[in-house]
Amino acid sequence: MATYFSLSTKPDNKGRCEILIRYKSGNYAARAKSGVYSLSDWFEFVRGDNSETPLKGKRIITNEMKEMQTFHENQKTKLSEINTAISDTLKNPELDRSSSDWLLNCIDKYYQRGEYAPKIVQPEITVFQFIDKFINEAPNRKDKKTGRTFAYGIIQQYRTTEKRLAEFAESIGKTDFGFSDIDKSFYDGFVLYLQNQSLTQNTVGKHVKVLKTFMNEAKEQGYKTDFRSKEFYVFTEDTDTIYLNETELQQLKDADFSKIPHLDRVRDWFLLLAWTGSRFSDLEKVTKTDIKDGFITFRQQKTNTKVTIPLHPIVTDILEKYNFNLPEPISNQRFNEYIKEACKRAQINSMETMTRTVGGQLVTEKFEKWEQVSSHTGRRSFCTNMYKRGLSTLMIMSVSGHKTETAFLKYIKVKQHEQAEMMKKEWEKIYY
Repeated sequence: MATYFSLSTKPDNKGRCEILIRYKSGNYAARAKSGVYSLSDWFEFVRGDNSETPLKGKRIITNEMKEMQTFHENQKTKLSEINTAISDTLKNPELDRSSSDWLLNCIDKYYQRGEYAPKIVQPEITVFQFIDKFINEAPNRKDKKTGRTFAYGIIQQYRTTEKRLAEFAESIGKTDFGFSDIDKSFYDGFVLYLQNQSLTQNTVGKHVKVLKTFMNEAKEQGYKTDFRSKEFYVFTEDTDTIYLNETELQQLKDADFSKIPHLDRVRDWFLLLAWTGSRFSDLEKVTKTDIKDGFITFRQQKTNTKVTIPLHPIVTDILEKYNFNLPEPISNQRFNEYIKEACKRAQINSMETMTRTVGGQLVTEKFEKWEQVSSHTGRRSFCTNMYKRGLSTLMIMSVSGHKTETAFLKYIKVKQHEQAEMMKKEWEKIYY
């Protein structure tokens, strides 16, 4: 039996090749990469066949040559240690030599990789201490899917869930939790607490989703926890959210807010959203340079999707009103407050019925339409109105930036009687 060393034929950017290991004994053979590198004229030295370096006898030794010698001396030491580790492994009488696994494991053990990597022992920390640290570091952390830093809204959601967790702890006479406390029993108690606060099913689901984000990150960082992601069910339900039809959008446009500047500006903002299909967070960043030749082009913040949106006549009118600078933005919270007032004054007050789960119970409530309008109603109105106009799903999605039809269809809020009317019109084209 013998262990052989050879050089790979694929050099790195410095011309060095990795040394390959081959073990041969009877019918058994094993191969592995050593992780040790050498220039071809240094190979005999690194392998141990020659104690003299290729620099011996050189009249001039430069700093670069000295660095080269130091590097290869270190590589020689590593290869010698690996060879010793292989010899020690081969002394085990129970060693299974029928595959290369034993040699690969031997190399991994030397480099402390995989199962041989040293376990990271995190210092003792409570759940709330970890969450607080996680949130404070969030502005500098990058999303694993997009590679971009977290948006302000996501961090605010983290803080809201942190607050709810603190309130839950207080409700059961605690100030904090250990990681071992976050189990199915904790989940059941937290969900019941949230439902008792008369929160909607989707809001409860958002808090559970954020809690799972916290705990999954804790697991990744090596904290010991009994948390099992599958046991923490995230509640979701389709709700009867509203949209404004084209008649109502015109109604809002025609409303006179000349003496109420803040409502005039918010109304214009909403119409921009409703005729571009954009998110408020995207449109507020659009500048003059993004508007050219009858189109607005920008990259969406949430998905990093580039969209090109044709200018609807109403959008053009509003842009001209502001000399192609978008109206001065305000906070999303203040926007939602003002747009409700604007819609109320514009008499967008049809009665709407909404059925949703609140506090764990199915509840049906009636509202005047203006009460349910928010910034996101604009994007929903665009998708729904374009759908009703008969534009293809693909065409609308290319403007709205939706990546999947499933996600897009959640924005279509056509009521059953409207669907029936659309079908009737199509039948009239075909059969009459």
